[in-house]
Amino acid sequence: MSAFFTLPVAKTRRNENCGVVIKATEPTEDTSAVFSMGMALLIVAIMWSVSSWGYYALVHALALERGYDQAPMLVSGYYLMWSIAAAAAFWSVLSSRLTLPLVTGHLRTLIPALLIFGTYVAMILPLLPEVSVELAPPNPPEFMFASAWYYLPKSTDILFQQVLISAMVFSAARTKISLPKISLGMAVLFGGFHLLLALEGFTALYVIRFTIAASIFGLFVPYLYLKTRYGFRWAYGLHWSFYAVDATVTHFMLGASI
Repeated sequence: MSAFFTLPVAKTRRNENCGVVIKATEPTEDTSAVFSMGMALLIVAIMWSVSSWGYYALVHALALERGYDQAPMLVSGYYLMWSIAAAAAFWSVLSSRLTLPLVTGHLRTLIPALLIFGTYVAMILPLLPEVSVELAPPNPPEFMFASAWYYLPKSTDILFQQVLISAMVFSAARTKISLPKISLGMAVLFGGFHLLLALEGFTALYVIRFTIAASIFGLFVPYLYLKTRYGFRWAYGLHWSFYAVDATVTHFMLGASI
Protein backbone atom coordinates (compact mmCIF):
# COMPACT_ATOMS: atom_id res chain seq x y z
CA MET A 1 0.00 0.00 0.00
CA SER A 2 2.82 2.41 0.80
CA ALA A 3 4.43 1.82 -2.59
CA PHE A 4 1.08 2.40 -4.29
CA PHE A 5 0.71 5.83 -2.74
CA THR A 6 4.41 6.76 -3.11
CA LEU A 7 4.61 6.27 -6.87
CA PRO A 8 2.28 9.14 -7.87
CA VAL A 9 4.07 11.43 -5.42
CA ALA A 10 7.44 10.59 -6.99
CA LYS A 11 6.06 11.23 -10.47
CA THR A 12 4.66 14.56 -9.32
CA ARG A 13 8.02 15.61 -7.90
CA ARG A 14 9.79 14.60 -11.11
CA ASN A 15 7.32 16.65 -13.15
CA GLU A 16 7.86 19.64 -10.90
CA ASN A 17 11.63 19.30 -11.24
CA CYS A 18 11.33 19.07 -15.03
CA GLY A 19 9.23 22.21 -15.01
CA VAL A 20 11.87 24.03 -13.03
CA VAL A 21 14.58 22.91 -15.47
CA ILE A 22 12.53 24.02 -18.49
CA LYS A 23 11.85 27.43 -16.97
CA ALA A 24 15.50 27.85 -16.09
CA THR A 25 16.62 27.15 -19.65
CA GLU A 26 14.04 29.43 -21.29
CA PRO A 27 15.46 32.85 -22.27
CA THR A 28 14.30 35.60 -19.95
CA GLU A 29 12.87 38.88 -21.22
CA ASP A 30 16.01 40.73 -20.13
CA THR A 31 18.27 38.28 -21.97
CA SER A 32 16.23 38.62 -25.16
CA ALA A 33 16.35 42.41 -24.89
CA VAL A 34 20.12 42.43 -24.49
CA PHE A 35 20.54 40.06 -27.45
CA SER A 36 18.21 42.16 -29.60
CA MET A 37 20.07 45.37 -28.77
CA GLY A 38 23.42 43.71 -29.36
CA MET A 39 22.31 42.51 -32.79
CA ALA A 40 21.08 45.99 -33.67
CA LEU A 41 24.44 47.53 -32.76
CA LEU A 42 26.28 44.84 -34.69
CA ILE A 43 24.20 45.44 -37.83
CA VAL A 44 24.71 49.19 -37.55
CA ALA A 45 28.47 48.79 -37.14
CA ILE A 46 28.68 46.46 -40.14
CA MET A 47 26.58 48.70 -42.39
CA TRP A 48 28.48 51.82 -41.36
CA SER A 49 31.87 50.19 -41.93
CA VAL A 50 31.01 48.44 -45.21
CA SER A 51 29.35 51.55 -46.66
CA SER A 52 32.42 53.65 -45.84
CA TRP A 53 34.76 51.05 -47.33
CA GLY A 54 32.55 50.75 -50.39
CA TYR A 55 32.59 54.50 -50.98
CA TYR A 56 36.37 54.67 -50.98
CA ALA A 57 36.57 51.59 -53.18
CA LEU A 58 34.21 53.29 -55.63
CA VAL A 59 36.24 56.50 -55.62
CA HIS A 60 39.44 54.53 -56.17
CA ALA A 61 37.92 52.50 -59.00
CA LEU A 62 36.81 55.68 -60.80
CA ALA A 63 40.13 57.44 -60.11
CA LEU A 64 38.40 60.36 -58.39
CA GLU A 65 39.94 62.73 -55.88
CA ARG A 66 36.64 63.99 -54.45
CA GLY A 67 33.80 61.57 -55.01
CA TYR A 68 31.00 63.73 -53.60
CA ASP A 69 31.95 66.69 -55.75
CA GLN A 70 33.03 64.91 -58.92
CA ALA A 71 30.34 62.22 -59.10
CA PRO A 72 27.41 63.66 -57.12
CA MET A 73 24.67 61.65 -58.81
CA LEU A 74 26.50 58.35 -58.44
CA VAL A 75 27.36 58.92 -54.78
CA SER A 76 23.83 60.17 -54.05
CA GLY A 77 22.44 56.94 -55.46
CA TYR A 78 25.01 54.95 -53.53
CA TYR A 79 23.96 56.33 -50.16
CA LEU A 80 20.28 56.24 -51.09
CA MET A 81 20.72 52.52 -51.72
CA TRP A 82 22.32 52.14 -48.29
CA SER A 83 19.47 54.11 -46.71
CA ILE A 84 16.92 51.73 -48.21
CA ALA A 85 18.99 48.71 -47.14
CA ALA A 86 19.22 50.04 -43.57
CA ALA A 87 15.47 50.68 -43.42
CA ALA A 88 14.84 47.14 -44.67
CA ALA A 89 17.27 45.67 -42.12
CA PHE A 90 15.43 47.42 -39.28
CA TRP A 91 11.95 47.18 -40.74
CA SER A 92 10.53 45.55 -37.59
CA VAL A 93 11.59 48.60 -35.60
CA LEU A 94 10.92 51.34 -38.16
CA SER A 95 7.88 50.11 -40.09
CA SER A 96 5.34 51.97 -37.92
CA ARG A 97 7.29 55.19 -38.59
CA LEU A 98 7.61 54.66 -42.34
CA THR A 99 3.94 54.69 -43.25
CA LEU A 100 2.94 56.55 -46.41
CA PRO A 101 1.31 59.51 -44.57
CA LEU A 102 4.36 60.01 -42.33
CA VAL A 103 6.87 59.73 -45.18
CA THR A 104 4.80 62.11 -47.32
CA GLY A 105 4.68 64.57 -44.44
CA HIS A 106 8.43 64.39 -44.01
CA LEU A 107 8.95 65.04 -47.72
CA ARG A 108 6.58 68.02 -47.75
CA THR A 109 8.57 69.59 -44.93
CA LEU A 110 12.12 68.61 -45.85
CA ILE A 111 12.08 69.32 -49.59
CA PRO A 112 11.54 73.08 -49.08
CA ALA A 113 14.17 73.02 -46.31
CA LEU A 114 16.64 71.28 -48.62
CA LEU A 115 15.93 73.85 -51.33
CA ILE A 116 16.81 76.59 -48.84
CA PHE A 117 19.99 74.76 -47.83
CA GLY A 118 20.84 74.21 -51.48
CA THR A 119 20.34 77.88 -52.30
CA TYR A 120 22.64 78.82 -49.44
CA VAL A 121 25.53 76.54 -50.47
CA ALA A 122 25.10 77.42 -54.16
CA MET A 123 24.61 81.17 -53.86
CA ILE A 124 25.95 82.38 -50.50
CA LEU A 125 28.82 80.04 -49.67
CA PRO A 126 30.79 80.89 -52.87
CA LEU A 127 30.68 84.58 -51.86
CA LEU A 128 32.64 83.86 -48.67
CA PRO A 129 36.46 84.00 -48.59
CA GLU A 130 37.85 81.06 -50.54
CA VAL A 131 39.67 78.47 -48.46
CA SER A 132 43.40 78.94 -48.82
CA VAL A 133 45.46 75.98 -49.95
CA GLU A 134 48.29 77.21 -47.72
CA LEU A 135 46.07 77.43 -44.64
CA ALA A 136 44.17 74.21 -45.28
CA PRO A 137 45.39 71.12 -43.41
CA PRO A 138 47.13 68.21 -45.15
CA ASN A 139 44.64 65.78 -46.68
CA PRO A 140 41.75 68.23 -46.24
CA PRO A 141 38.17 66.93 -46.08
CA GLU A 142 36.22 67.15 -49.31
CA PHE A 143 33.92 70.00 -48.31
CA MET A 144 36.76 72.54 -47.94
CA PHE A 145 37.28 72.84 -51.70
CA ALA A 146 33.97 71.44 -52.91
CA SER A 147 31.32 73.05 -55.05
CA ALA A 148 27.63 73.11 -54.21
CA TRP A 149 27.29 69.68 -55.85
CA TYR A 150 29.06 68.18 -52.84
CA TYR A 151 25.94 68.70 -50.74
CA LEU A 152 23.66 66.62 -52.96
CA PRO A 153 25.26 63.26 -52.02
CA LYS A 154 25.85 64.60 -48.52
CA SER A 155 22.06 64.83 -48.20
CA THR A 156 21.62 61.11 -48.86
CA ASP A 157 24.65 60.34 -46.69
CA ILE A 158 22.91 62.16 -43.81
CA LEU A 159 19.72 60.23 -44.60
CA PHE A 160 21.61 56.94 -44.26
CA GLN A 161 23.12 58.04 -40.96
CA GLN A 162 19.73 59.10 -39.62
CA VAL A 163 18.17 55.75 -40.52
CA LEU A 164 20.92 54.01 -38.52
CA ILE A 165 20.56 56.45 -35.62
CA SER A 166 16.79 56.10 -35.47
CA ALA A 167 17.13 52.31 -35.61
CA MET A 168 19.45 52.32 -32.60
CA VAL A 169 17.27 54.75 -30.65
CA PHE A 170 14.01 52.88 -31.26
CA SER A 171 15.67 49.50 -30.66
CA ALA A 172 16.93 50.74 -27.30
CA ALA A 173 13.54 52.20 -26.40
CA ARG A 174 11.83 48.93 -27.27
CA THR A 175 14.07 47.13 -24.78
CA LYS A 176 12.87 49.55 -22.05
CA ILE A 177 16.19 51.38 -21.71
CA SER A 178 15.63 54.80 -20.13
CA LEU A 179 16.00 57.98 -22.15
CA PRO A 180 19.07 59.25 -20.19
CA LYS A 181 20.86 55.95 -20.78
CA ILE A 182 19.96 55.98 -24.48
CA SER A 183 21.23 59.55 -24.77
CA LEU A 184 24.51 58.70 -23.07
CA GLY A 185 24.93 55.59 -25.22
CA MET A 186 24.23 57.50 -28.44
CA ALA A 187 26.70 60.22 -27.47
CA VAL A 188 29.39 57.59 -26.98
CA LEU A 189 28.51 55.60 -30.12
CA PHE A 190 27.97 58.46 -32.58
CA GLY A 191 31.01 60.29 -31.30
CA GLY A 192 33.04 57.08 -31.35
CA PHE A 193 32.12 56.36 -34.96
CA HIS A 194 33.57 59.74 -35.93
CA LEU A 195 36.85 58.88 -34.27
CA LEU A 196 37.33 56.52 -37.21
CA LEU A 197 37.97 59.60 -39.34
CA ALA A 198 41.49 59.45 -37.92
CA LEU A 199 42.02 56.25 -39.91
CA GLU A 200 41.28 58.18 -43.09
CA GLY A 201 44.24 60.49 -42.52
CA PHE A 202 42.43 63.61 -41.35
CA THR A 203 44.11 65.97 -38.89
CA ALA A 204 43.58 65.60 -35.16
CA LEU A 205 41.81 68.98 -34.96
CA TYR A 206 39.31 67.96 -37.63
CA VAL A 207 38.65 64.58 -36.00
CA ILE A 208 38.24 66.11 -32.53
CA ARG A 209 35.89 68.81 -33.82
CA PHE A 210 33.62 66.37 -35.59
CA THR A 211 33.75 63.87 -32.71
CA ILE A 212 32.71 66.49 -30.16
CA ALA A 213 29.91 67.75 -32.42
CA ALA A 214 28.72 64.19 -33.05
CA SER A 215 28.77 63.39 -29.33
CA ILE A 216 26.67 66.46 -28.51
CA PHE A 217 24.26 65.63 -31.30
CA GLY A 218 24.07 62.01 -30.12
CA LEU A 219 23.24 63.22 -26.63
CA PHE A 220 20.15 65.10 -27.79
CA VAL A 221 18.94 63.11 -30.80
CA PRO A 222 17.14 60.40 -28.74
CA TYR A 223 14.95 63.11 -27.21
CA LEU A 224 14.04 64.34 -30.68
CA TYR A 225 13.04 60.88 -31.83
CA LEU A 226 11.27 59.73 -28.68
CA LYS A 227 9.72 62.91 -27.28
CA THR A 228 8.88 65.14 -30.25
CA ARG A 229 6.20 64.61 -32.84
CA TYR A 230 8.43 65.00 -35.87
CA GLY A 231 11.75 63.77 -34.55
CA PHE A 232 13.16 62.69 -37.92
CA ARG A 233 12.60 66.14 -39.42
CA TRP A 234 14.33 67.88 -36.54
CA ALA A 235 17.21 65.39 -36.46
CA TYR A 236 17.78 65.48 -40.21
CA GLY A 237 17.52 69.27 -40.38
CA LEU A 238 19.95 69.81 -37.51
CA HIS A 239 22.37 67.25 -38.92
CA TRP A 240 22.38 68.97 -42.32
CA SER A 241 22.66 72.41 -40.73
CA PHE A 242 25.85 71.43 -38.97
CA TYR A 243 27.63 70.88 -42.28
CA ALA A 244 26.44 74.26 -43.60
CA VAL A 245 27.57 76.04 -40.43
CA ASP A 246 30.89 74.18 -40.32
CA ALA A 247 31.59 75.04 -43.96
CA THR A 248 30.79 78.69 -43.29
CA VAL A 249 33.10 78.87 -40.27
CA THR A 250 35.82 77.09 -42.24
CA HIS A 251 35.66 79.66 -45.05
CA PHE A 252 36.15 82.48 -42.58
CA MET A 253 38.87 80.74 -40.54
CA LEU A 254 40.88 79.47 -43.52
CA GLY A 255 39.88 82.07 -46.06
CA ALA A 256 42.55 83.33 -48.45
CA SER A 257 41.86 86.92 -47.46
CA ILE A 258 42.57 86.25 -43.76
